[in-house]
Amino acid sequence: MLKTAYTSRPATFEDAYHLARLVNHAGEGLAYHHWQTLAEQAQEDVDPWAIGIRRAAGESAGFSHRKSLVAEVYGHVAGCVSSYPIEAPTPQKEYADTPPVFRALLELEDLAVGTHYINVLAIYPEHRGKGLGTMLLSQAEGMAAGRGMSLIVCDANRDAQRLYERLGYRQHATRPMVKQGWDGRGENWVLMLK
Repeated sequence: MLKTAYTSRPATFEDAYHLARLVNHAGEGLAYHHWQTLAEQAQEDVDPWAIGIRRAAGESAGFSHRKSLVAEVYGHVAGCVSSYPIEAPTPQKEYADTPPVFRALLELEDLAVGTHYINVLAIYPEHRGKGLGTMLLSQAEGMAAGRGMSLIVCDANRDAQRLYERLGYRQHATRPMVKQGWDGRGENWVLMLK
């Protein structure tokens, strides 16, 4: 039996490879930059991608397979959405333990307490323009249990911002990016709410 061209399903442990690649894409390369830093700090021969895959395969990362759906095109992973409710502000100790490149993201997440947060929405480039992002975002919104929605996007990612605006998201706040060796495009992170 031939599979439907576009489908979605809950992510599994086996999707960790794709989740790591897609979270890196959604974050403008920030995830890989962080994993590379962790690998260097370990002073071992550790592949940064292995760190990301291990996190996606685990239980607690914001892009864990437990919090994700994947879109498939003819049975092949084409994109993902990772989402969860933001129940409370970030504890102050966590701010102190968080690398500076991520603190602006925590500040924006704290402005979205009480919402259902889209941590990652990413589609592989060859599958864009097929409605997969809209499909996944709609499914994540269906899990919000009546909560408002939130997401953070890079100000240079105009295509994503146009999609979100078309679906009813509006800019709520911005924070400057801290680069510290990361060469991601853009100057600000943008919190959008619906």
